[in-house]
Amino acid sequence: MNQNVKLSGVILICFLLGNSQVFAQIGEMKFPEGEVQHVVLAKEIQWKPCPPNLPSGCEIAILEGDPKASDLFTIRFRVNSEFVMPPHVHPKDERVTIIAGKAYVAFGKDATKADATGFGPGDYYVNARNEIHTVWADDSTIIQITGIGPWEASFIKK
Repeated sequence: MNQNVKLSGVILICFLLGNSQVFAQIGEMKFPEGEVQHVVLAKEIQWKPCPPNLPSGCEIAILEGDPKASDLFTIRFRVNSEFVMPPHVHPKDERVTIIAGKAYVAFGKDATKADATGFGPGDYYVNARNEIHTVWADDSTIIQITGIGPWEASFIKK
């Protein structure tokens, strides 16, 4: 192997090792100076309207991270009984826990609520990336999603 290629490789490795702060691990919490724990108390959650690209009838709270960034995030959706997330896919696996109420998930472009599996408080499931699914909910349902961003929902035209 050429000496210049070996030297370039060594320099690159030294650069990467010496700049480990630039390449933080996915999911590594960036605590403020002096902090050792990130806490979100349920009574202090600040709900905001969902982004306009999502159906009406929902609010969002970001518990950790930034769902728009390429890193670990945890968000909650608080939805009412009129909320329906039409057929859509996500580019990455979506880990879901139902905190309150009941959510229903069915797979396939033409799925109906009658085809759906119901999930209640404490239930957990993972939606596989690129799998078409629809979500319905009962009134006052809270759905928590953890994943690796950026979180995206691409709606499927029927």
